[in-house]
Amino acid sequence: MKFRLRLSLPTKSALLTTSLVLALLGVTAAWQYRQLSREYTALLEQQLNGLAQVAAEDLDYKLAMHVATLSREARRAVAIRFTRGEIDPQFLAQSGLRPMFDGIALIATDGTILANDPPAPTHLSIADRDYFRRARDGQPSISEPLHARTSGEAAILLTVPVKDANGSVIGVLGGGLNLNRPNVLGSLAALRLGGEGYYMIDTGGSKPVYVFHPDRSKVLTPATAAGAGRDASEPEDLASSARIATTGWRLRVVLPAEAAYAPLVKASQALVLQMLLLAAVSCALVWAATLWIMRPLGTLHQAIQRLRQDPDATVAFDVRPNDERGDLAREFDALMTELRTQRSEKGVLIDASPIGLFRCDTAGRMVHVNDAYLAIHGLGREEAAEGWLGLTRPESRDLAWSQWVELVNRNAPFQLRRWIRRRDGHKVLISLHMRPMVSNGQVIGQVGTLADITERTLAEEALRTLTAIFEKTTDYVVQLDKHGSLTYMNPAARRRTGVAENEPLTRLTMENFNPPAALQRLRDVIVPQAVANGIWVGESEIRGTGPDDVFPVSHMVIAHRDKAGKIERFSAIMRDISEARATQRALVEGEARLRTMADALPMRLAFVDAEKRYRFVNRAYEGTFGMTRDEIVGRTVSEFFGDRFPSIGDYVDRALRGEQVTMQRDVNGPEGYACLETLYIPQRGIDGRTITGFHAVTTDVTRQKEEERRLLQLAHEDPLTGLTNRAGFDQALEQAMATASATGRMAALLFLDLDRFKQVNDEFGHGTGDALLRSVARRLFECVRSGDIVARLGGDEFTVIIERVPDADAAARVAGKIVEAMARPFVIDGQRVEVSASVGVAFYAGGSTTPKQFMGMADEMLYRAKSAGRNNFQLSAVDAM
Repeated sequence: MKFRLRLSLPTKSALLTTSLVLALLGVTAAWQYRQLSREYTALLEQQLNGLAQVAAEDLDYKLAMHVATLSREARRAVAIRFTRGEIDPQFLAQSGLRPMFDGIALIATDGTILANDPPAPTHLSIADRDYFRRARDGQPSISEPLHARTSGEAAILLTVPVKDANGSVIGVLGGGLNLNRPNVLGSLAALRLGGEGYYMIDTGGSKPVYVFHPDRSKVLTPATAAGAGRDASEPEDLASSARIATTGWRLRVVLPAEAAYAPLVKASQALVLQMLLLAAVSCALVWAATLWIMRPLGTLHQAIQRLRQDPDATVAFDVRPNDERGDLAREFDALMTELRTQRSEKGVLIDASPIGLFRCDTAGRMVHVNDAYLAIHGLGREEAAEGWLGLTRPESRDLAWSQWVELVNRNAPFQLRRWIRRRDGHKVLISLHMRPMVSNGQVIGQVGTLADITERTLAEEALRTLTAIFEKTTDYVVQLDKHGSLTYMNPAARRRTGVAENEPLTRLTMENFNPPAALQRLRDVIVPQAVANGIWVGESEIRGTGPDDVFPVSHMVIAHRDKAGKIERFSAIMRDISEARATQRALVEGEARLRTMADALPMRLAFVDAEKRYRFVNRAYEGTFGMTRDEIVGRTVSEFFGDRFPSIGDYVDRALRGEQVTMQRDVNGPEGYACLETLYIPQRGIDGRTITGFHAVTTDVTRQKEEERRLLQLAHEDPLTGLTNRAGFDQALEQAMATASATGRMAALLFLDLDRFKQVNDEFGHGTGDALLRSVARRLFECVRSGDIVARLGGDEFTVIIERVPDADAAARVAGKIVEAMARPFVIDGQRVEVSASVGVAFYAGGSTTPKQFMGMADEMLYRAKSAGRNNFQLSAVDAM
């Protein structure tokens, strides 16, 4: 048995009063606790802010000291030659930097690591690193956290430039701090705040990564916001951050919530215990006082209990007291009298209702039914309790009864519609609605209504079906009485004829919608035939929204008769066929227009079906082949082209497989060169898959081809000197390298740079400079073979590609001739201009060298020639290729 706690009114009053007192005290205590929490949290945050700022400034100072120490050693490294193999190995060991750094290195200006301490591979390059580039540009630099190429470990790199006496950068001195070792950064791992707080550093910005983290596995991983991944119900960790000025990084100090809020948790637990004790004492005192005050209500309670057991019983209420007890007794006596009257009225209404009414108990038996309920089922009153069950099939009665008992015990409304067969043989569709009667949360029975909806449902279904068809169809549906007045127009008919949706139809007849000729035909032909045959089908014309809006329709008229065979009304169903007629006319006119346009085009157009037979050709075929189109149409493509068909047969087959193909054919005839382009476009059927043939479009593209050749020549020619430009040079270099790889014969690449060309421009002007470049181009042509490529890359930079070089001496002789030719004075507009040339020569005879690498070797030789005093040439080693 379920036990339910029953509280008396005095107990409830005591609990309510106590609850109000405790609520006030609780709110006060909660407010004080919240203020204390805020002050405590603010103090912790202030301390964390101070710690973060001090730590950031200290780390900033230490990093600055590291950079300053590197800069001091960089000034001592001025005497070093930053060349591979010439570094004094003792310099780094004697520098005194190792106590401050986990590794130090000397780097050349091209990014090559020349020396390391501790020793590591020295032929590594860091030219692509941003921190190196900043140092090479003359600025000390601190890198973002990265994986060092020398050790592969997480680190930051500090680099400073090494400058000569003239202030030029001759190298770079770098020092590394391993993020996993106890250095200026790694030592933060040992620091703890209150035993559980910790420090961490990230790079800041939109995509920060960890520079330092107590969990070493998170170094160089994306940094997350404080509290990320924490359950939303858990308190957030206290955190503060400060910027490190030298690097822009963010130093964060984090104190876990558990450690931060532990004192507050202890205080709240003590407060809860005090509140519970106060609640117990308050409840006992208030309960005793309330019980004494509310004793007089017991007498009234006993009288009410008796009436509940027997509502018709006579109970004498003491209505004499002139207090709240007397008021309650008088009101309750009046209420009971009113309820007895209402019960009598409801009984009369239930018995007289045309709708079946019933009430059943939880066992499923009918406790009360009215006469309408019995009439709908065809039962007598003696069968009321379970008589409906006898109307079900014998084999399903047990199942029906168990389902019914289950339904009447549910605490939920229920309704159903179902067919039953009465004992007189009539089938009846009933609608049952039932709701539970609930007392103290328990279902004690059901009350419901029962209605015979057989005829109404059948009529509604027929009307809905017919109405839905008329309302949704795009055809025009109208009904007229036997005199020709409209009684119904569906929405489509109203829209097409301009009749508003709610406009009455009583004054409208077919005269309002038929032009005179159509109206006369309606009276003389259509209506008589419909009356005689019951239906007429044909085409007619209807007037739309205006007097001039007349459109053709396919028309069906039906004559309806009553049971006596007399005409009762007419129905008409119409469909607008204007679009169909216009489409047919447009197809004919469109075909004529397309044929005219096709005949006017300056190209040959044809359509070939799936059997490879011509079905259409335009007039251009007659002029080209000297045949009429009637002679061509019907022939197969092979018959038409004869011996030339094999050259296009594959294209025809591909087009019939659904592929769009293009082919070009060069023709050299009496009128000169011509280029014809033919495009085969597949034609798909209605299903989108079947190929029904293809369209053939033949166009004369001679002018386009000639213009492409001219533009290609212009695209590869330098407009100032007439030499090959950069685009032409790149193409020629790839071809020369491909030839060298295929033949095994060496190719040479010469990079040429004019010395003192800027002074010529400054002294004589750019016009003289341009003239000088043209003269240089002419002299270059004089120094090379006719098949060699001479190109200008821009400014005063020239290149020469020499193929099939027998040996390096042959290329050296050409380079010497160029240096000698450029050293001779030039006379430009009567002025003597003197320049010289520096030449770098590289060789290629096959292998994996790319054009970019080949050019890099020649450029390196050019740099050496300039470094050697200009006006000379330098050759790379032949085995360097």
